[in-house]
Amino acid sequence: MGVKDLILEIGTEEMPSMALNIGIEQLKKNAVKLFEANRLLFSEIKVHGTPRRLILNVIDLQVRQQEKVKEIKGPPAKVAFTDDKTATAAAEGFASVQGVKVADLKIREILGGTYVYAIKREKGEETSKILSKILPELIMSISFTRPMRWQGDNIRFARPIRWLLAIYGEKVVRFSLGNLKSGNLTWGHRFLAKNPIEVKSCKEYFSLMEKAKVIVDQKKREKIIKDGIKRFLKNEEEVVVNPKTFAEVINLIESPHVVRGAFSSDYLTLPREVLTTAMESHQRYFPIEDVHGKLKPGFFVVHNGDPDYDEIIRKGHERVLKARLADAKFFFEEDQKKPLIQRVEELKGIIFQERLGTVYSKIKRVEKLAEFLAEKLKVEESIKKYAKRAVYLSKADLVTEMVVEFPDLQGVMGREYALLSGEDKVVSEGIYEHYLPCRSDGILPKTCVGSIVSIVDKIDTIVGCFSVGLLPTGSEDPYALRRQAQGIINIILERKLNLSLIGLFKFALKEYEKENVEFYRDKECILKELEVFFLGRLRQQFLKAGFQYDIVDSVLALGLNNLAVLREKVKIISKYREESLIKDLFTAFVRCKNLSKLNLGIAVDENLFEQEEEGTLFWTVLQSEKAMRKAFKDDDYEKVMKILADLRPVVDKFFDEVLVMTKEEELQNNRIKLLNKCVRVFESVADFSKLAIAAG
Repeated sequence: MGVKDLILEIGTEEMPSMALNIGIEQLKKNAVKLFEANRLLFSEIKVHGTPRRLILNVIDLQVRQQEKVKEIKGPPAKVAFTDDKTATAAAEGFASVQGVKVADLKIREILGGTYVYAIKREKGEETSKILSKILPELIMSISFTRPMRWQGDNIRFARPIRWLLAIYGEKVVRFSLGNLKSGNLTWGHRFLAKNPIEVKSCKEYFSLMEKAKVIVDQKKREKIIKDGIKRFLKNEEEVVVNPKTFAEVINLIESPHVVRGAFSSDYLTLPREVLTTAMESHQRYFPIEDVHGKLKPGFFVVHNGDPDYDEIIRKGHERVLKARLADAKFFFEEDQKKPLIQRVEELKGIIFQERLGTVYSKIKRVEKLAEFLAEKLKVEESIKKYAKRAVYLSKADLVTEMVVEFPDLQGVMGREYALLSGEDKVVSEGIYEHYLPCRSDGILPKTCVGSIVSIVDKIDTIVGCFSVGLLPTGSEDPYALRRQAQGIINIILERKLNLSLIGLFKFALKEYEKENVEFYRDKECILKELEVFFLGRLRQQFLKAGFQYDIVDSVLALGLNNLAVLREKVKIISKYREESLIKDLFTAFVRCKNLSKLNLGIAVDENLFEQEEEGTLFWTVLQSEKAMRKAFKDDDYEKVMKILADLRPVVDKFFDEVLVMTKEEELQNNRIKLLNKCVRVFESVADFSKLAIAAG
């Protein structure tokens, strides 16, 4: 069977970088599914993108669908054929209905029986005909976060589609999408190509696009940019590449050209973050530094224009950057005229959230929360003092000229202005670190003060939003509560902090209650929602780390307590999952759990014991509880698991000799309470009933 390549180009108005990433990812994934569903065989699918197009390149696509074979079950073989293999009326009738010859019937054994089958082969349709049907479906299957509508409400895409090129081999694949019709015309670079361009075959597409000043392959654009930067770098120089900025530049340019620019060394007196932000934010420049990490008065810019005008383009970008740096220098000098602490009062005029009050009221709540957390962690008095001071100053930079102009510098400028105002370095670093982590996998605070302030600031935001019903739903999370919760979890686990999140939730809710915030539900319901929310984030964290779901669920089933302890429980159960220790533990737990009735409680009456095995189990459990408390205190989780596993012989002996469900109700209930007590000991570690382990 022959093969040909397919090129589908979706030409659009300029797409933003994020939309292009979504389009590339979904176009490939959806194409694979759609082609496989339609039995279209190929060797490889490649997807490329520029700001004005998405390109699907299917290599070695067979010219006809794969043959479809259907096996239709008929009557039992003994009914269809006699002992001497002669076809009966049943066989002939079945063959006639299915449109096959009796001689072509096959006999299959299935589920202990032997039946006649008709094998029907359906010849595959020509690929070109199928493509006309499925390519419009493929285009419309791409789902963008903020699509645009045009030609009515039926067509949505990242940006309006302006042309459709579809060529299979050397022939156009004809189809319509709204008022657009596919063809063999494409458009090259907006200014540097003679448009439109006729494409006669898939093989010439990529060379034609390069002649039209469009590099459709992202990897190739990336290499051109890196090579261009390398060419301009001098000895002992390095380029500062922000991965996010670099990815955006690749996505926003069709014909990349690198230019090196310069700015006055006078601006190097500004904080490094101010310079890099001024260059990267909006302008997408790449700063230059020496081998010691000190910024130099230079930058790289990647443009999409004519290289013949590089000098003009360089001067234009230098003028733009000079204006931005001049503004930054002015803001930096003006902001220093007022100490940071004098700006705190201005926060009374900034709304944190319309139902939760001002930013000033937030920092006053967070101050108390920081003191509460510091006491729970039993830190030194100086740390508590620094944490409260850092909280009080943490949002003051929001009203500075620099942060108003460059919002990405919040926290960074708080640290700089705090140091310039004479604040302690520990306090200044805490101001900066309280925003960390900035992403779910971002860097964490390094200092104890920064960790405390980061946790309590995020707790206040999350609890406040939950208290008024602003919960994340589906893909909607306008207050980034998921990211902030993940940040709290990461900090606690990284620093192995011994604390209860539930206690922090209750304290934060009480502070909101004092401010007469109207809760959308009662406090207990809100606390439960907060617990479920954090357990969900913690579960995802553990699963992402490679732990098995049943182990994670068994540990988290008991609720949200010390996160570091929860992680250690998951690790130790995972370590011994296949060992006899876990199987003994699991068997003992299941035997007790099956007859337990937790509503009866655990108040065991020793005077009701009739058999030696009852007393033995009771005293063994008491000793196990005592030993486990010490093991937990010593963080000896292997010891905890061994204590539980050692209960099995005693539990087995109890069930072998004692009739739990005796007819005497008082005696029966006392024995069930004893089992309840056993279950409680096991469940101080995990709900082992959720483990997928066969009892031994």
